[in-house]
Amino acid sequence: HCFGCGKGGGAVRFVMEVDSLSFPDAVRKLAAQVGMQVPEESPGDSRWREKRRHILELNKEAARYYRSMLSQPEGAAVADYIRKRCISAKFSARFGLGAAPDAWDCLIRAMREQGYDKASLIEAGLAVAGKGGGVYDKYRNRLMLPVIDVRGDVIGFTSRVMDDSTPKYLNTPETAIFKKRSILYGLNYAKKTRRPNFILVEGNIDVITLHQAGFDNTVATMGTALTEE
Repeated sequence: HCFGCGKGGGAVRFVMEVDSLSFPDAVRKLAAQVGMQVPEESPGDSRWREKRRHILELNKEAARYYRSMLSQPEGAAVADYIRKRCISAKFSARFGLGAAPDAWDCLIRAMREQGYDKASLIEAGLAVAGKGGGVYDKYRNRLMLPVIDVRGDVIGFTSRVMDDSTPKYLNTPETAIFKKRSILYGLNYAKKTRRPNFILVEGNIDVITLHQAGFDNTVATMGTALTEE
């Protein structure tokens, strides 16, 4: 108990306050840290949790891959664009910016080495099935921005193309864990702001540049429409 501010409680309450999490999410975070399994309500819930865990692990590895490409020749165009937008190395790293090479199967091959098959990549929205039965990377020649939830998990990606092809901006499609109607980009950092309000913008790059300028209460919608969620 703090006699100064009046806050108090145990480990779960502490995590709820520090990380701005609900009670179930705080319990799951603590359980994951010590390797405990949170009891599920039904076998269906257990299967969904396992699918969610698998996609989250795949997304994390994909984000690491895209980040590593930023310092490679294949990511030079993206690195130049980041510099032109005056995003510092610190905030590029903070938001996990990366580069998708201008190739058809770079991510597929990299993730295969990590033990992930093509079906998992399609389920996570990282690959697309072609008409002839083939599979190719969904993101090519793009600036990659991981979308991170309030628990710190990479739940999907948003991206910007580096040439004149369309669409200019491309998000992860609807998956078991990515529902863009209920996502605010940057909320994983903005939740910790000490400001009394939030700044809502349209662009993901706007979020990063405003955070860099000291406005750590900035978030963006995943698209132009506001939803009930």
